Amino acid sequence: MGAVGAPDPRQVDGLGGADMLLSKVAIVSGSMDADVDVECEFANIAPGKDRPTYGTNCGNLVSAVALFAIDEGFVSPQGKYSPIRIKNRNSGDLIEAHIGPLASELKDDSVFSGMSNTGVSVDLDFIEPVGTVLNTLLPTGSARETVILGDDCSVEISVVDAGAPYVFVRASDLDLTATETTDELQRNPEVAEALERIRSIVAHEIGLVELVADATLRSPDVPKLAFVGPSANHQCSNESASVDAAGIDLVSRIVSSQNYHAAYAVTGAIATAVAAAVPGSVVAEVICKDLPPGVNRIRIGHPSGVMTCRVENQGPAESPDIRCAGLTRTARRIMQGSVVIPNSCF
Repeated sequence: MGAVGAPDPRQVDGLGGADMLLSKVAIVSGSMDADVDVECEFANIAPGKDRPTYGTNCGNLVSAVALFAIDEGFVSPQGKYSPIRIKNRNSGDLIEAHIGPLASELKDDSVFSGMSNTGVSVDLDFIEPVGTVLNTLLPTGSARETVILGDDCSVEISVVDAGAPYVFVRASDLDLTATETTDELQRNPEVAEALERIRSIVAHEIGLVELVADATLRSPDVPKLAFVGPSANHQCSNESASVDAAGIDLVSRIVSSQNYHAAYAVTGAIATAVAAAVPGSVVAEVICKDLPPGVNRIRIGHPSGVMTCRVENQGPAESPDIRCAGLTRTARRIMQGSVVIPNSCF
């Protein structure tokens, strides 16, 4: 907490970025497990909060952990594309990271939407990503169900636990398109309230909290929520680029810790791609295309561009058997040294 400057929401007295995407910590160590190269634990420290939360994965930081493991000598890749096996202590997940060249030849020349600079390309495979928190693909027991928000208001949802637990909602049920910019969404408090109400009801239904009213405080980032819509042309939030409907399978926006994600979470991409393989889910309906057994790629339009996630399903259409889900990210070392912790933390 002291290292990032919490609980000050500005995080001016620490290394945090005063943004939910930039206020996370990865704790990395070697492993006693012969099948694992390095272990890590992720702490999410939302700006303004006085304690970290644990329990889920941070997919983007996993790529940084892979590069860190090489730099710090936890692993010595034996050749091109030799996997770095990373165990997430939060969820027990196993991730295989593949960094193309040999460690001595790493080049930070790859770029992805949502990032302003280049980095080392890291290919991530999340092995058997289903059931990270609730030990099942469909925590509610069905691919789709209805949530009652009021006397005359209800929405259909799908809850999928792959990469992390996610609630999926049809954007049109909330008079949205899922092409809105982050700024547009932040100007609509009624929508934010409805989304948190949906998320809280689900948190209670799947047993994460005893009361619906407890969810915002006691389980603010599990489950996360995404609202989805059919592919559509849209402008990125920074207005410097646009997304062509022909190059994506759907559009989606993520809500985490009552904030709108400025890009798209890796765990969200995994959950979205897996949900697309679940017959009857809200995501499968929106994508509206057959995903035969084997490896399929789902292209997600988000506020900063496009993210492509591959999912390997070895089960029949009516009973998915998700073996792996993966995607490619970038990482680079920004700094190294020591951070001085305030005396008040001890």
